[in-house]
Amino acid sequence: MTVYVNNEFYINKYLSGRKAVIDTASFDFFARKATQIIKTYTFDNVDETDIPECVKMCCCEIAELIFNNENKVNITGITSAKVGDVSYSYESADSQRQALSKNIKSVIYSWFVDTGLLYRGVAKC
Repeated sequence: MTVYVNNEFYINKYLSGRKAVIDTASFDFFARKATQIIKTYTFDNVDETDIPECVKMCCCEIAELIFNNENKVNITGITSAKVGDVSYSYESADSQRQALSKNIKSVIYSWFVDTGLLYRGVAKC
């Protein structure tokens, strides 16, 4: 399987001098997951011999979303806490998955809305 982006692109182009969210050792794993998500939304319409920069950028952004979701410090689902008179608010795992899915969809559409990559119809010959 072709992965749409590599760690070098992530560090040099996508981040543009910002601190990396995903460590080098983990990047390929999360880029592969992001690539698979993009393939699903684009119906595998990305030309893997000439991957557009918008696809690479989108892949980086989705990889970061997935990484952050899987590496939350807040494993317990607690979204807020109050020390005096102890008060907790929880977010279910299902709610967290729905939020991630919504965020991924938003990223996909922001990068691909005008590219034709989201077209599901029949292509003209």
